[in-house]
Amino acid sequence: MKYSTLYAAALAITGTTEGFAPISSSRRAGTATTLPSPESITQQQHQRALAPSANLQIQSHDTSCCALQHTTTTTLQMSSNNDNEGPAPITAIFISLVLLFFVVSAFAPLLDFASIQPSNQDLNLGDAVVTRQDDTNKLKNYQSKFDALSSTRIQQKLANLPVFYIATGDGGMQENIYFSYSDAIKAASSGEGSVVKVTTLDQIMYPLILKRDGMFKSTAATPIEVKNAIASSSTTTYKLVPSAAALTDAKDTGTSLKEGDIPLFSIARLAFAGSGGQPQVPLFLERADGVTSYTRLGKSDEAVVRTTSLLDVLDSMERGTRPAVGQLEFYGNAEDVLKADEMSSSQ
Repeated sequence: MKYSTLYAAALAITGTTEGFAPISSSRRAGTATTLPSPESITQQQHQRALAPSANLQIQSHDTSCCALQHTTTTTLQMSSNNDNEGPAPITAIFISLVLLFFVVSAFAPLLDFASIQPSNQDLNLGDAVVTRQDDTNKLKNYQSKFDALSSTRIQQKLANLPVFYIATGDGGMQENIYFSYSDAIKAASSGEGSVVKVTTLDQIMYPLILKRDGMFKSTAATPIEVKNAIASSSTTTYKLVPSAAALTDAKDTGTSLKEGDIPLFSIARLAFAGSGGQPQVPLFLERADGVTSYTRLGKSDEAVVRTTSLLDVLDSMERGTRPAVGQLEFYGNAEDVLKADEMSSSQ
């Protein structure tokens, strides 16, 4: 299991003509043959001229006449086809409608994009995240389906965060889900037979916390306790528990939270190099990790901390209420990430 870490992310049309009949073998061998009389030739030609011909072709041993004859035949056949083209206007109308559909389809996204852009506003990468310190009028009505993320992409981002739960030994798990390993250990110590195990937030968030069907499907990586909990989650309320440090950070920054929500912290002007060279905006579970990352990048000024919450960010990702919301990435506490890697390799 691999998680995002605080330091690795900072790097940077054809027709046919009949041929002449082949010369007989007697003529090839020089055998004498009887030629027709001039009178019979004239009579045969007169009969051919009067006889109707379906293909309008007159066979002749004159090569140039044959070429002219073939050209005439082709022209007459084409003229005949044109006379039968009754539905041509209907075909033209149909083609025009199809072309119009594609033109409208091509320009509709541009119209939609223009309608959702905030006017006279300077946007920066920091605007990708909804924070409690935002100018409420700047992006108040912003929403774009082009910025909204699919459930698959959201799950991929949630998979960066390890979470710890307490297995009860009978295939079940306790209701609290911890982001801090040490907090989970303290809680497990009071229950006999309880064991702390690790999974990732994508396995927990939608099926157990938000209880939304269709956003998650169990895989081979899903722990048995989580599978059992999902099967019986309608009768149990599961809750995310932020670390003690995160709760203190939320209080110090005046960040109010809904029941079961998790505080997140971003640092102004801090971005990491993501895959493909795109910058990513890190969201930290604890303020200290954000400040430390800012300092390690050689920043001499004081880090400006901005606050948000997990539920606010997920809502923004689902609805596309911020530009470039897809460039947000979650980062867990460094020690907890290392502990989760160690535990996952032995589970």
